[in-house]
Amino acid sequence: MQKIAVSTNQGGRFEVDHCGFCGGTWFDPYEINRIPFHEIITLANLTVLPKKKVTELKKHLCPGDNHPLEPFQGDAVPKNVKLLWCKKCLGIWAAQKDLWEFKKHQDETVSAYDVGSKFFPALSVVFVPVVTFLFLLATTFTTITSLQQAQDERIHAESRISDIKTDQISGNAVSISFKTQIPFISSAILGPSSLEMEEFIISDSPSPDHNIVLTGLKPRTRYLFRLKLRDGQNNSFVTDLKYFTTSP
Repeated sequence: MQKIAVSTNQGGRFEVDHCGFCGGTWFDPYEINRIPFHEIITLANLTVLPKKKVTELKKHLCPGDNHPLEPFQGDAVPKNVKLLWCKKCLGIWAAQKDLWEFKKHQDETVSAYDVGSKFFPALSVVFVPVVTFLFLLATTFTTITSLQQAQDERIHAESRISDIKTDQISGNAVSISFKTQIPFISSAILGPSSLEMEEFIISDSPSPDHNIVLTGLKPRTRYLFRLKLRDGQNNSFVTDLKYFTTSP
């Protein structure tokens, strides 16, 4: 066999082992995919076919390690094409006609993909933006719904509460009292900032009168609080944010 230098469509070069007598070519791993169709024609022109029919070998051996070659099967190989490969070194042997048919099929497949991709963009190009849009739409809808629900709860709570009073007992103690139109279980959600809120039970059983004395507060500190109501059906309603400032 003779080493023949061939070029790729990308401008690279590599060598294949070509038999000018039988027309077969030996490719090292992955080289058969790199060789372009026009180089197949060049190899065919270098072949001098014998006038007499050559007896076909019963067993083909790898030219590199003498390992028996076996038929290569795969989705990329047409049924009418016979390629032999070495499972040890992964090289491939292709007869002239089989190499011609294989590369022709390969080029047709690539061309069909290129044409299709021009008219039909990849699924991910369409699918990903659509999924992202739907996700953002669902998130926005959920957020708006939650905000609307919270607003409705605050309106409902404010409409049920009256006579809210905060009385300073000392620098670290404050009482909160209010009334409700009907009996509610109640609590106060309180803290020096929206990130440090704690819930304190005011009425642990339904009552129209609510009062709690909060101790352990910091003097000269502004506290935020909300009042939370819960009815007999376990529905909760929270008021708008309110505040008081402890005395020195």
